[in-house]
Amino acid sequence: MSPLIDTPASATRDQLSKHALVGLGAPELDEDVAIGWRALTTWAEAQVAEREGNATAQRQALAAAERNATVSRGELDTARQAVATARTAESAALRAQQQAVSEGEAAEQRLRALVEALAGRPDDATAAAEITRATELEAAAREADLVARTARTALRDAETAATAVEAEFAQAWDVVRRTRDPLVGLGAPTLTGDDLPQAWAALTGWATSAAAEQATRGTEAATVVERAADRRRELEARVAGEFEACGLPAGGVDTAAARAAAALQEARSALDRVVERRAEVSRLVAEREEAATAHQVAKLLGDQLRSSNFPRWLVASALDVLVADASESLRELSGGQFELTHEAGDFVVVDHADADSRRPVKTLSGGETFQASLALALALSSQLAGLAAEGAPRLESIFLDEGFGTLDESNLETVASTLENLATRGDRMVGVITHVPALAERIPARFSLSRDQRTSTIVREGP
Repeated sequence: MSPLIDTPASATRDQLSKHALVGLGAPELDEDVAIGWRALTTWAEAQVAEREGNATAQRQALAAAERNATVSRGELDTARQAVATARTAESAALRAQQQAVSEGEAAEQRLRALVEALAGRPDDATAAAEITRATELEAAAREADLVARTARTALRDAETAATAVEAEFAQAWDVVRRTRDPLVGLGAPTLTGDDLPQAWAALTGWATSAAAEQATRGTEAATVVERAADRRRELEARVAGEFEACGLPAGGVDTAAARAAAALQEARSALDRVVERRAEVSRLVAEREEAATAHQVAKLLGDQLRSSNFPRWLVASALDVLVADASESLRELSGGQFELTHEAGDFVVVDHADADSRRPVKTLSGGETFQASLALALALSSQLAGLAAEGAPRLESIFLDEGFGTLDESNLETVASTLENLATRGDRMVGVITHVPALAERIPARFSLSRDQRTSTIVREGP
């Protein structure tokens, strides 16, 4: 028999093994040790096979669990990113909420201020009527402004026409004077006063009288000449009688007369030569004076073209042109009171309301100083294109920043009208930066700038 069956120790081990495996579901042992051992080993083999199957399934489940864990970790990272994004969005939402709360508080404050401002104000019907009246007044103001602009244009045209008439009037006076001057030696009358027709009538009247007088004198001279001819013939007859009485040939008179005529012709030729020489001398004197003038111009031009003088001359010329244009603008802005000039590099105003006195620009008031500055700015903007090199960019816009608060109502109207006329020319854009409502309302296209503690806002107004 097998030692496992025959040896009591083996039986003891079987019992111990069986007792150790009872917790795992080992079967009950038979009294026969061999049968019990076989049953136990069979059960153990079955358990091992089962455990191996379970282990394979568990390993597969573990691999699947690991794969699920990898996917879960990816999803966890995605979830964490989503949480971070959500937290960022939450922070932005909180800031937006705070900003909305602040804006709501500001709106409530503005609403309260508006309610307080509107306290005691007219009702809707009255307000609507006032708005309608304001609209009508605004339309009337625009029509009045259009009429004023048309009137100003007509005034400028009339002034231009008056200037042309004055030029023609002055030209006519020049014609009258040039007509009279050669006749002064003949006793032409002196022209006084400013009445051109009267002066011309006086000159033509004198010319008619002088012509009649000269005709009378011509008739009298013809009579005198005829009498002289008769006297000459009488004298010739007497001389011929004397020659005959003396036994001389009568042809002597004709010979003496011929000699006298020859002497007279020679004297006239000498006179003509003297006149020609005097004309030649006059021509030479004129040429000498012209050469002296050309020499002075060449000398002056040579001095100005030196490297030390030419830039100074260019600057002085540009300054003269600038001041001339600025003076014209200042005269228009000041209603004809001021003109601008320069002396020794400093700007000087000519005050026509003070006997054309000259004084420095620093003596002007605030509004007058602004008018002078505006005139210089306008002149400079007009002259930049001419002063720049060929091909340089043109100045197509000009911005005026403040200074309007120093103007009174009359000067503000003058400045506003000047800016409007400047803008209607179409050659440049004029921008105005101002806090004066009366001037801002005159600007058709405008932008209103407002700001609070956090930001600034720009709103377009007007058409």
